[in-house]
Amino acid sequence: MIYNYNDYELLYLIREKSDEALEIMYRKYTPLIKKRILDFRIQVNHEDFFQEGLLALDVAIRRYIDLYDKTFNKYFDLILQRRFIQILRKQEKHYYNVFNLESPEMLYEEEVSYEYTPIDLPLGSLSDFEKEVFETFKTKAIKPKEVAKLLDVDIRSVYNAFSRIKQKLQNVKAKKEDK
Repeated sequence: MIYNYNDYELLYLIREKSDEALEIMYRKYTPLIKKRILDFRIQVNHEDFFQEGLLALDVAIRRYIDLYDKTFNKYFDLILQRRFIQILRKQEKHYYNVFNLESPEMLYEEEVSYEYTPIDLPLGSLSDFEKEVFETFKTKAIKPKEVAKLLDVDIRSVYNAFSRIKQKLQNVKAKKEDK
């Protein structure tokens, strides 16, 4: 029954402040929101994603202009998918290095450890700037941005120096393997 209503008619009525038309629009697009939640394989927070879908529908209703080369359905679906992708990216960053045990209440952060094997780099093969960058990075164990600030140089110069140092390290490794 609700599918008999044309989107453009409903949009016109919504713009004329018809609450009934707005309610019909929400009921009409609820199945699409639920389908997208399934398509994105959302495992938890289904209700949160559903609410975000309704908010995306509200945004689509307010912003849609029929001069677009898309139907309202396609326009809303695009907004909905982009919103879900945006939320999932934020959650990915939030849950980075966090693993679920048996229930969502039991979260722990995994300890990540790296093995560092020092390599003897013939410092004679490095320029003065590369030596300074390498020594600062090696002794202080700080990020490239901090190395740039400490040496009072542009961050790109530090990254370029790291790139050259890395290439020279690979050359030294290759020579050692050849022997």
